[in-house]
Amino acid sequence: MDDKKKQPQDNAPADSGLTPGVAEQLEQIKKAVPDTSQRLFDFLVSNLKPIAIGCGAIVLAAAVYAGVDSWRARSAAKAADQLGLILIEKTEPKARVQALDDFLKDAPGRLRPAILLELAGSAMLDKQFDKAATAWQELEGSPSPDMKIIASIGRAKCLLMSDKAPEALALLEGVKAKAPESYALALTRQIAVAAEQAGNAQAAQAAYAELAEKDTGPGKPYFEYKANHLKSKS
Repeated sequence: MDDKKKQPQDNAPADSGLTPGVAEQLEQIKKAVPDTSQRLFDFLVSNLKPIAIGCGAIVLAAAVYAGVDSWRARSAAKAADQLGLILIEKTEPKARVQALDDFLKDAPGRLRPAILLELAGSAMLDKQFDKAATAWQELEGSPSPDMKIIASIGRAKCLLMSDKAPEALALLEGVKAKAPESYALALTRQIAVAAEQAGNAQAAQAAYAELAEKDTGPGKPYFEYKANHLKSKS
């Protein structure tokens, strides 16, 4: 009896650590693969486990990032709900300012502008003008040109209410020099008030004169009166 063992065939599948059933199926597929694809097939077979592990890592990473995005979305939604509750429950300006101030410390960045707006408005109602000015000043750093101007006007009002009219006037004049024409009248009204409060009759007269010329609303007669009155003083 010939006890010689059969030598393994050259085309037997390499030991890839796969179960016998899977290896057998791969070998059957291999026979049907065209010669031009043989080298690629051999690579895939011999590296099946590393490729699977790599794919698993990619899937796992994608799942982690998806989970992070989902967590961020849930956190933002929860924070928005908390902000809504503060605005509903805290009706007194002082209590609302305190709640918003505490909430701002750990709030998501995307919600920060909305919180700052509410904080600035509530602080002004409670006559906490320094706190309101700080909130407006941060909002002046917004990427939105409109928000920059609105925040500057808000901070100028805080300065006026804090008896800092010269600072308010300088701020408003600087903003007007860069602002679009659509904001000109609104800023000029604020400049007129700030200049008059600062004792700068010349700047106030120029502002009222501009308003008298360009404003077509019911305030036009008043602006004309103020411009003429201040002209006699300057």
